[in-house]
Amino acid sequence: MKLGITGAAGFLGKNLIGKFLQKGYSLKVFVKEGDYEFPQSVEVVYGDLVSGKGLDEFLSDVETVIHLAARVTAPEEKMFEDNVVATYNLATELLKYPIKHLVFTSTVAVYGKDKEGKFKEADECVPNTLYGLTKFLAEKEVQYWSTRSGMTATILRPFNIYGPGNHKGIIYSFFSDIRNKGHAVIYGDGKQKRDFLYVDDFVEAMLKVVDTKKDGIFNLGAPQKYSILDILEMFKRIMGKDIKVEFNTNEEGKVFNINQDLSLSKKVLKWEARTGIEDGLWKTIEWYERH
Repeated sequence: MKLGITGAAGFLGKNLIGKFLQKGYSLKVFVKEGDYEFPQSVEVVYGDLVSGKGLDEFLSDVETVIHLAARVTAPEEKMFEDNVVATYNLATELLKYPIKHLVFTSTVAVYGKDKEGKFKEADECVPNTLYGLTKFLAEKEVQYWSTRSGMTATILRPFNIYGPGNHKGIIYSFFSDIRNKGHAVIYGDGKQKRDFLYVDDFVEAMLKVVDTKKDGIFNLGAPQKYSILDILEMFKRIMGKDIKVEFNTNEEGKVFNINQDLSLSKKVLKWEARTGIEDGLWKTIEWYERH
């Protein structure tokens, strides 16, 4: 089976490519013009999701599409283009081809502010960040394609994927601030709890989705939550140094205390995260130190 992957040059794409090739899949990737290195067996198509350039060549002979391409950070107008317009262009173009399965990587940020209890996939989404809003709108476009085509769409909602090679997110920000500023920056009081999903666990979830072609929305995350202050203490132990903290009270654009129910992915996908947080942090920080 030939898989098509958008955003393949990013952190998640690079990790997925290696694993899928090991499993014997044929891969075709869609990326913007740039200086990228892919394994020789990977077919590369250059184009642009916002303009639609290159999509016909990309979709011509793939069976499953994994849509990873997205913008996580500002500017705001680019976030709407790269997350909403790009996904709409992909979804409408997909209708012209016999694609059997579309997998979309969304985010638990679509749920919005925290609530009592855990967010289930069927709960109402009220995003309170622009990123969450744009990914929620993109989810609807993916569902639109599924309804129109009658084919399978799988939407994954992970949060805080970290690991070697990632240059975004709180784990990287912590390391970068400690190295460059001499201290860590924490938004709010640091007591807010998150889950941190190691990249290898995310890759395993994606493999199960592609293999089983399960339809629907699935939360992905680690079973245990940790506060930002907990993560700081782990950094201190792993790096063997006392780390000063700067607390930033500007909470605008920050998502706090999202606690998602993981029972559906365990039941339907037969998946659960297996990498402990300290083990994952050791591997990640060691990689940052070397690179």
